[in-house]
Amino acid sequence: MRRLLRGLCLWLALSAGPAWADAPKPFTVATPAALQQRFAGQPYLLAFWSIDCPHCQGELEGFARLLRERPKLPLVLVAVDAPAQAPQVAARLAELGLSDADNWQFAEARPERLRFAVDRQWRGELPRSYLFDAAHRRQAVSGALSEAAVRRWLETLPD
Repeated sequence: MRRLLRGLCLWLALSAGPAWADAPKPFTVATPAALQQRFAGQPYLLAFWSIDCPHCQGELEGFARLLRERPKLPLVLVAVDAPAQAPQVAARLAELGLSDADNWQFAEARPERLRFAVDRQWRGELPRSYLFDAAHRRQAVSGALSEAAVRRWLETLPD
């Protein structure tokens, strides 16, 4: 009986694998530095959002349109929702066609610690975006970032 239960548990875990693949990666205090290293010498856009933020939803829809046009858009999406809300975050990303984007989610119950690791001036307003140039000088934007603003930023980048 015990072998049967172990086998059933293993089968369930393996069959759930594809759903785990869509789950955002855990965003920790070390993630901002890791992203800076990963994008060394390259520009990128870091955007924070929440499933409970109405303005974030419109911004995400714009990002989805931009990614369809420009699949190599250097975009990093970070949900600030609690780790327990991972299923809702993954579902919303799937609805928008953003499951394959570079998705992260806050991995700690204390969001202020993670916000501080990103920007000591950020008090939690959403949406919040950071436009990094190739030298990683950043421009912080509080409030929804329009598609037009992202397009203007993209035009300033070297090809």
